[in-house]
Amino acid sequence: MKKLDDLSGVLATDITYIQLMNREWVYLATVYDPEKRRVVSYGLSPEMTKEFATSVVVKALRANGKPKMIHSDMGSQYTSSLFEETLQNSGINHSYSRKGHPYDNARIESFHSLIKREMIYHEEYRTIDDVRVSV
Repeated sequence: MKKLDDLSGVLATDITYIQLMNREWVYLATVYDPEKRRVVSYGLSPEMTKEFATSVVVKALRANGKPKMIHSDMGSQYTSSLFEETLQNSGINHSYSRKGHPYDNARIESFHSLIKREMIYHEEYRTIDDVRVSV
């Protein structure tokens, strides 16, 4: 796998889990700009679907224009034909982390870890709306 030294024009995306008090899950999808160290787009959903993952990336494209590349893990949402065709139709290259190598997407993994340590783990959420207000 080629190492990316130049991060200009590269966005990273990933999904993390947030547990509600009733033991159900809410999913936070984020699109992150590692060069500028900022969140470009995010969304919350009760389901981790290809439509959800794709919608968060489309929101990022509308707000920030077209990057050269989007990097993700090899989760089924990101390898789906819907996600791949959305990127292809927009002329965006897609790179993947190697299976079992979360460090390939370390910047967004680190961001998700930070948001959980600094905010999520200090709260108790009853509903997705509670999470939405907090995030």
